[in-house]
Amino acid sequence: MKKSRLFIGVLLLQLCLTFGIGNIVVYGHTNDRAPDGLVIWGHDYSGMSRTELLELLQRRVPQALFYQDQEYPLNLDVSYEEIEEWLDEKFPGPSGFWFTDALQNLLRPFKVSIPRDFGLDKDEIFAQLQPLEEKINRPMIPATIQFAEGRLLRTDGQIGKKLDLDRTWQRIIDQSGEKKIELVVNDIPSLPSKEDMAKVNYILGDYTTYFDPWDEARTSNLRLAAETIDNYLIGPDESFSFNDVVGERTAETGYRPAYVFVDNELVIDDGGGICQDSSTLYQAVRMARLSILERHSHSMPVAYVLNGQDATVAYGLLDFRFRNDTRGYLLISARTGPNWLRVQLFGLADEAHPVPYEPSGYPVYPAGWYIDPF
Repeated sequence: MKKSRLFIGVLLLQLCLTFGIGNIVVYGHTNDRAPDGLVIWGHDYSGMSRTELLELLQRRVPQALFYQDQEYPLNLDVSYEEIEEWLDEKFPGPSGFWFTDALQNLLRPFKVSIPRDFGLDKDEIFAQLQPLEEKINRPMIPATIQFAEGRLLRTDGQIGKKLDLDRTWQRIIDQSGEKKIELVVNDIPSLPSKEDMAKVNYILGDYTTYFDPWDEARTSNLRLAAETIDNYLIGPDESFSFNDVVGERTAETGYRPAYVFVDNELVIDDGGGICQDSSTLYQAVRMARLSILERHSHSMPVAYVLNGQDATVAYGLLDFRFRNDTRGYLLISARTGPNWLRVQLFGLADEAHPVPYEPSGYPVYPAGWYIDPF
C-alpha cells in the first residue's frame, strides 16, 4: 500500500515537472508571438512577433486620402498609439515570474476578435476630413432662363460637389489595410437643370394693358413692380404670391404715393398703380389655364381691364396667388413700354395648357407674339 502511494506521488511529480518544463519551452517560443489564425484587414499575421506585427500594422494603416489628382496625407499619431495599446493588452510583457508568465501564455486565446475599425481613431480622422470640405465642396449653380431682346436666353448651370464624411469614414473602415483611400464625394445636381430650362419653350399666356404715362408716380410704381416679377421662375406645382414676390410697397422700397381704390373711394397711398401689374398677370394666367388660388376685384371699375376681370392687391390683406400646374417650369416676363405693360408666360405646353392662338389685351393687343406695342 505504501509502495503504491509512493509510486503515485513520483508519477505526479514527474507529470508536474514535464508540464512545467514543457510550458517553459512553449513560453520561450510563443510568449511574443501572435496566435494562429490572427487575421487583420484580410491578412494573416499568425506567429509574428510583437515588434514585427507593430511595424506591419503601422505601415498598413491608411497613409493618405485622395480625390481626383489631389492627395491628402493623414496624421495618425493617435491611431498608432491605440495599436500599441492593443498589442500591450493582447501580448503583455514578462512579469518576472516564469510560472506566472507560462500560465498566462497558456491561457492566451487561440483566436483574437479584431474590430473592423481596428487601428483607426474616428475623432482623429474626422478632424482631418472636415477641413477638406472647404477645398472640395462646391455649390451647385442652377441653370437659368430669361426673356430678353425678343428671345429666350439660357445658361446651363453647374453640378455641385459635397464631401460625404460618413461614407468616407465607412470606406476607410471597409478598405483598412490600403495605403491610399479615395474620398467619397457626392454630386449635387443642378436644379433647375439645363434640361428643365430647355422645356420652357412655349408661350402659354400673353396679355397687354395700357396706362397714362403722364401720371408719373403711378407709372413709376407700375414699372417697379413689373421689374420685380420680370423673369421670375416658378417650379412645377409651386405657388406664386404677388405680395411675397413684390414685397411691401413703401417709400423705402422705392414706391411713390399715387391714387388707389379703398372702399369705393380714391385715396393716395404708396404703391398706387401696381394693381395693373397684378391684373395683367391675372389675365395671362387665365389664358394659360393655371389654377387660381386667390383673387379679389376692386370695389370700383378700373380702366385697364374689363369690369370684373381685375386682380387687386393690398400687402398683408389681399393677394393674387396661382399655382404652376404644368409639367415644367414657368417663366414670367413682364415688360413696359412708353404706355403699355405686357406680361407673357413661357413654359411647357400640354393638353391642359395649350399654346393660345394669339396674344390678347385691353383695349387692343400686340400684332404678334414677339412684337411689342409701340
